[in-house]
Amino acid sequence: MIKGEMTMCTSLTYSTVDGHHFLARTMDFSFELNGNPLFLPRQHQWQPVLEKQAIQNQYALMGAGAKLGDQYLVADGFNEHGLGCAELYFAHAAVYEPQPVPNKLNLVAEEFIVWVLGNYQTLEEVAADLDNVRIIESDQGVMGANQPLHWILSDRSGKTMVIEPRGNGLQLIDDPVGVMTNTPDLDWHIKNLSNYLNLQPQPFMERPFGNYQAGPFSQGTGTQALPGSYTPPDRFVRAAYSRQYMPEANNVAEGVNHILHILDNVTIPKGVNIGSGGSSDYTQYQGISGLNNLAYYMVNYDNRHVYQTNLTTDLIENQKEPVIYHLPQGQQNTILN
Repeated sequence: MIKGEMTMCTSLTYSTVDGHHFLARTMDFSFELNGNPLFLPRQHQWQPVLEKQAIQNQYALMGAGAKLGDQYLVADGFNEHGLGCAELYFAHAAVYEPQPVPNKLNLVAEEFIVWVLGNYQTLEEVAADLDNVRIIESDQGVMGANQPLHWILSDRSGKTMVIEPRGNGLQLIDDPVGVMTNTPDLDWHIKNLSNYLNLQPQPFMERPFGNYQAGPFSQGTGTQALPGSYTPPDRFVRAAYSRQYMPEANNVAEGVNHILHILDNVTIPKGVNIGSGGSSDYTQYQGISGLNNLAYYMVNYDNRHVYQTNLTTDLIENQKEPVIYHLPQGQQNTILN
């Protein structure tokens, strides 16, 4: 994310009947992130740009991101204890501290996920220590420009929370809908759902107008008010509606399949959403973090195959260096005859 670029993303949490919890997202970006699944080991050491001392993470983590310079940018993922986090753009709304704050851990926005996944096991632990960190408005991060972000988090409890920088620290907010997009803030998006009480999966019934009995032309009339743009409010409503009314998934395989169908409903193709600078904001990948089975599922733009990487016990205990799993380029097809 460099100045003049735009990004819009959608994220959601999802649970299956057999108790598996997921955190998923679309990575909608006009800057070519070239994101791939990646692994960062226990005791991974990294240097916050605004701190004198390096940080050594406690926990291994897996997700999606890239190596930029000497640092690893993690856009979404989970750690060995099932804590998951994803960052989303919060343009014109993120209020960071203007200068580093004494006696606090001072981070730039794109460092937050590596810190939180590397050092906390649950949402409860994050909440207890969140006041000790500050996000600083700075161009010194690996992206070369200040990144206005907010974050969605979940853990093995299935609870969904959002962290928003609204000034004087970070606010941890309960997300009862289990969906997040971009600006405006979460409170606005939740209140906006009251404008869509006329949405329903069933068709509307016939009704009289004078002596005429009007009926639906076809199925789907209950969704006539479903908004169709790629703006954050419309994507929020579509994701919340799909998440609410799709049939329950019984297990992991069904859960991943259902989530991908929900994400497809908010996925942005190249060329249909152009920013003022002429760049195309599109869905570079769909990512799903399995918080119980410790698996990451990724579908990138150029290849609609689902790729899975597992945070195995062997990887956690024996792999001492970061690993990037480069996805095959170009569409992969299965030939049946």
